[in-house]
Amino acid sequence: MYYYKILFYLVLFVFTNFVYAQVEKPLELQVEKTLEIQQLESQYSHNHDIDILTEKVNMLNLQQEKLKLEHAKELLKLKQEKERLLLENELYSARENNLLAEQVAAKKRLSLENDISNKKHQKAQIALEQKLDNLAIRNNIAEEQNKQKQLEFEAQLSALNFRRLKLNQQIVERKKQQEWNSQVNNPRNYLKEPFVNGKLTISDRKISLDGPIVFGTSDYIVERIHYFNNKNQEYPIFLVIGYCRGGSVMEGVKILKAMENSLAPVYVVVKSFAASMAAVISTLAERSYAYPDAIILHHQVWSYSSGNKTEQTENLKVLEEWSNRILSPIADKMEITLTELIEKMYKNSSSGDWMEFADNAVKYRWIDHIVEDIQDTSFIQKPKNTANQEETTLAYSNVDKQAKQFSMLPKPKPFDVYHLYNPDNYYQY
Repeated sequence: MYYYKILFYLVLFVFTNFVYAQVEKPLELQVEKTLEIQQLESQYSHNHDIDILTEKVNMLNLQQEKLKLEHAKELLKLKQEKERLLLENELYSARENNLLAEQVAAKKRLSLENDISNKKHQKAQIALEQKLDNLAIRNNIAEEQNKQKQLEFEAQLSALNFRRLKLNQQIVERKKQQEWNSQVNNPRNYLKEPFVNGKLTISDRKISLDGPIVFGTSDYIVERIHYFNNKNQEYPIFLVIGYCRGGSVMEGVKILKAMENSLAPVYVVVKSFAASMAAVISTLAERSYAYPDAIILHHQVWSYSSGNKTEQTENLKVLEEWSNRILSPIADKMEITLTELIEKMYKNSSSGDWMEFADNAVKYRWIDHIVEDIQDTSFIQKPKNTANQEETTLAYSNVDKQAKQFSMLPKPKPFDVYHLYNPDNYYQY
């Protein structure tokens, strides 16, 4: 505000000097005109110039009057402007005073509000500090309670862990005892001669053959023959036939070759039924055993063919070749010809299915020994409660529209045929 006052008085000073300068100009002009009149009077002293001079004087007088009027107008304007400036200065001073008063009032109001706010803040700070103190006290109490609960929980957990460890130890001991009780813990005893006084002792060097002989059966048996040979070549290997109707001649021949070339002897044991290819394996084994009520069945190689006459003739040649290769060794062991063997088949049965119980099959050298007691030492663990099923190979059971059960066999490979006992058409492919 102080600078505004200085600026205002400076403008007023400049304006006043300007007005005075405008007032002094007419006086100078009047003096100049007076001198000019005097010069004119001296120059025109003659009579003939008096009128002209008079006229000029009158004109000068008129100009002087005009200048006086203009000067008066200018003075009036300057006076009015001065008064206006004074009035504006007073108004400005009044507004400045009002602003100063408002500023002072605002400062007082702000100061008062600031004091009130500071007091409120102090009160809030005090209340907050009290709350914090209370929270800290409650927090300390809660921490102490939590520590106490934690200690109690850890004590309970330790006791629980101790009981659990003790229980686990008891469970482990019980499981060990159960496992011990579920096993035969006697040392294994392998016999080079397993058949003594009508009792056959089978070791864990055994291979099971149940269900039809299909693709993959020979691999299953041959691999295990190699495995047992690699472990030991002195003790016998047992091929145990439960119930087998026969099957693929190709697979059966592979089994016979593995049995023939095995360094450890491979003995066949028939418990229930061995027909067709299974009967061939039993008869041609190095040594065979069977229960007296087990059934051994031989017949001609069985197959089917399709196609034109030439194709069926070719298939018949393959079938005849397989018949010679499979049945001729059996006829040789029986010390008869193949033709005589086939005649005996149809002499004993119109279908050509020659069936004998094992105690009679011994007479035809189909089985070497009849056993009344088979001791299987391979069962060293308690057997699981699972139902035994005949179909343990790739075959699977079905039911046709007439509710007749049958089992599908895989189609034989080229030049392979099934040597299979199938009077009820149970096996189909």
